Amino acid sequence: MSTVDKMLIKGIRSFDPENRNVITFFKPLTLIVGPNGAGKTTIIECLKLSCTGELPPNSRSGHTFIHDPKVSGETETKGQIKLRFKTAAGRDVVCIRSFQLTQKASKMEFKAIESVLQTINPHTGEVLSSIGLKSLFGPGYYPRLDKRLSQ
Repeated sequence: MSTVDKMLIKGIRSFDPENRNVITFFKPLTLIVGPNGAGKTTIIECLKLSCTGELPPNSRSGHTFIHDPKVSGETETKGQIKLRFKTAAGRDVVCIRSFQLTQKASKMEFKAIESVLQTINPHTGEVLSSIGLKSLFGPGYYPRLDKRLSQ
């Protein structure tokens, strides 16, 4: 059975771009509770984005999903989501998705700057293999992904 172990969120919505916020998921169940505005929905949307690559609805193509650089007095904010999970075959895998929101003269510009899957040695933390998710897409995407994760 596949399991989600941890997720790091940095620079997404109200999550500070300078601090690493790590959520540890427990087995068999993790409850996400907190007051309004604490980030519960953001955590769920980060899980979905990590797994599917789909931005949340009404996020204006990512513009409102990344921490607003104007809030911190900067011209640019970088956001990152790292999701660590175990495959059904027992492999430790990390999905990394990185984004950038830049304040231009008259508008904000959103970019997805990294989408990577890495297999990890669970004992040393060493990256055993790494593949850009863009290179996986195209005809036969799922069989190639399944093959890479089962190796």
